[in-house]
Formats: sequence, structure tokens, C-alpha cells
Amino acid sequence: MQQYRRGEEEQPIPPRAERFYKLGDNWYFNIRGGKVFGPYSCRAEAENAVEKFLNPAREYTGNVRPFGSLRARRWRNAHKF
Repeated sequence: MQQYRRGEEEQPIPPRAERFYKLGDNWYFNIRGGKVFGPYSCRAEAENAVEKFLNPAREYTGNVRPFGSLRARRWRNAHKF
């Protein structure tokens, strides 16, 4: 289902590209700017990865800020998307 984005309410909804796609047996996802992430073994795995990519702080429960520190960089490297 297509939705309006902020500022589009009175205009026709422009075409949107599908974020997830399958090539062979692997799943991938795109983000704005044309960057591609993958391969993932199933669509659910790709959907989890894009959720982590778009909302990284939501999952973080430590006592330091999730970005900027050496500890945070180690955490991000351990949780590659």
C-alpha cells in the first residue's frame, strides 16, 4: 500500500521502488542513494537487517550512547548489516 510522505498530501503519489528484491536464492535491500545491502538467505532476514539499519538505537540497551565511542564502533562492527 502506498502512503503519502510529508509534503505530498495534495499531490498524486509518485512511483516508489520496492526496497527488497531477490536475485537467484539471495535477498537484498536498497536504501536511498542507491546503496545495496545483502545477500540474505530469506526476505525475513533482509527485513530484520533493514530495521536494524534504519533504527540502530532502538535495539541498543547499554549505558553509553550507541554512536561515537570505541565501544559503540565495536558493537556496530559486530552487528554488521
